[in-house]
Amino acid sequence: MDFASECILSENGVEKKRGEEYDENEKRTKPKMNQEHLDEPNQKQKEETEQKGLNKPYDSAFKSIVQKCPRLALFLIDEMFYQNGLISKEYDGTEQVNLLNGELTDLEDGNLAEDIRLKVENEEHGIHLECESSPGNFRVMLRVVQYHMRTAVDNMKVYNRCIKVRIDVSGVLFLRCTKNTPKKVWVIVEGPLGSMFYPIPALLLKSYDRELILEKKLYILLPFLFFNYEKELENVENPQNFEKLKSLYGQIIDDLKEKTADGSINAYEAQTLYVALRIVLEALGRKNNAMKEVKEIMGGRVLKFPADKVFNEGKSEGRKEERKEWLEKEREWQNKDKEWQKERQKMQQEIERLRKSLKGTNGTPGLAT
Repeated sequence: MDFASECILSENGVEKKRGEEYDENEKRTKPKMNQEHLDEPNQKQKEETEQKGLNKPYDSAFKSIVQKCPRLALFLIDEMFYQNGLISKEYDGTEQVNLLNGELTDLEDGNLAEDIRLKVENEEHGIHLECESSPGNFRVMLRVVQYHMRTAVDNMKVYNRCIKVRIDVSGVLFLRCTKNTPKKVWVIVEGPLGSMFYPIPALLLKSYDRELILEKKLYILLPFLFFNYEKELENVENPQNFEKLKSLYGQIIDDLKEKTADGSINAYEAQTLYVALRIVLEALGRKNNAMKEVKEIMGGRVLKFPADKVFNEGKSEGRKEERKEWLEKEREWQNKDKEWQKERQKMQQEIERLRKSLKGTNGTPGLAT
């Protein structure tokens, strides 16, 4: 029995599971959430909150990859959602991906935030991705629910006696995790006639090494792989750790070159991943006071493609988007033209009707008899 079923059984009073509490006011059992995630943050979490600027480079790098190369997100989406039954089919990387507006006002600080929202062809639901670098930040799931409420209103459709709402499919990439970081969180929505529930899956970077990333074509994770080696970064003065990190950096560069050569990714995508890799590694170096060593690690290996090749492939991507926009506009104009033709036809019919009504029985204008 899954967690959601346990929660619903508990809510209905069928049975009481371990970790639940009894509410005297409501006279029913209800699930008790893990206080490790929801209690006041500990000192380490407070320090991380105070240094939000250190977390932004990771989030920005992830957003930049998806915004510039949305195709790279397809296999991540597939890994997150297909096994949970939240998307209709496995993706092969050829599907059309469109970026959606992901702006939302944060309930905690009131600032305007922007996350990744995508639309994959033939999928009814939008796809919302979160990238989280704090291992104990369970509240990111509450942020996801906030997104769901917003998109439900945005996607609302009103019929004769019915209002239909549709929420995004959401998932979270945890760059860091602990033994208590959930792989899935269930959202339960209670209504007057019953409850509905759905999962928010999480992908834990710690579960993926370089070989598995390449096997599953999760190239979008390569720039973040050094999160799995933070212990070595903390003690990078150790020659063994330094060589291990330097070797990993070189392997990732070779992987990007190899995947470009065999056509798995293009030069523009490889260059975007490379830039993100350097941004992430430099940010981790600053956090661990290891900038000198990080610069030495990155100094020996540089990924460069001919400027015109990267430019042309980036230009090609832009042309595809531009062509798509023009096709959409052309369809819009054609639809408007059809509507205008229909209106014109109606007007002609109305004029003809009025002419007949004003025509007398003797063929001269007058009132119809």
